[in-house]
Amino acid sequence: MPELPEAETMARDLDRRVSGRTISSVLVSFPPIVASDREGFAGLLSGQTIERVRRLGKWIRIDLASGGALLVHLKMTGQFLMGDWPGSLEAPWPPQARAAFLLTGGGLPDETLFYLDTRKFGRLRAFPGPELAIFLDGLGLGPDPLALSPGEFHRLLASRRGHLKAVLLDQSVVSGVGNIYADESLFAAGLSPLRPASSLGQDESASLLSHLRRILQESIDLGGSTVGNYRSLGADGAFQDRHLVYGKHGQRCPRCGQTLSRASIGGRSTVLCPSCQR
Repeated sequence: MPELPEAETMARDLDRRVSGRTISSVLVSFPPIVASDREGFAGLLSGQTIERVRRLGKWIRIDLASGGALLVHLKMTGQFLMGDWPGSLEAPWPPQARAAFLLTGGGLPDETLFYLDTRKFGRLRAFPGPELAIFLDGLGLGPDPLALSPGEFHRLLASRRGHLKAVLLDQSVVSGVGNIYADESLFAAGLSPLRPASSLGQDESASLLSHLRRILQESIDLGGSTVGNYRSLGADGAFQDRHLVYGKHGQRCPRCGQTLSRASIGGRSTVLCPSCQR
């Protein structure tokens, strides 16, 4: 967590709230959260105007008018909150807030964008334009599943020998898919997560992509899945109420009534129906 729908929801909410505003000041209360040049982090961002916010896989990309960007990887517990400028590191901050960005201009009152991270696994990276392009190229992210054609998806799977679930989680194959949406889409398509990815026929891979895109879009429409502490600018998502198998090990399959089982694939807990997903 968060995965593609949660990152997409955050990016859209941030884009509406902060685009066109200027980052006037930056404070970092937990320096290890900054993965790029820590000393130059505030200098790269201060005085920069935010042009737009968008999602890149599971990353949040905050584009600056100068051509640079602030990249945020949320990892397990990263999220954002709007509030008042603390003024210093010694002043009271929101709980778990690790960085603060004072936003001015845009015809709006001054506001502060806080980055919160309970487990401190997330990372913030600031780049000028030339370095940004090099970093993004080095990420090696696969195509976005919402913009992927059935033919291209089939070719990607056909070239991989690993378990289907593990391949879906590989960000170099498709970007943005995590544990929740891999489990849910594999169940919807009636495919075992233990099958070799390369064994899928064209009809099977097309069905999987169709279910994956449908589920991702439904989750985006509902603000993502609030599992754990995920919230977007203080608002919970609602897609967790539509989960059919994720996190439901030991419960009855909603399709056939058999007990849902659990397996470990690529070090990740996987829930499946042994009857519906042979």
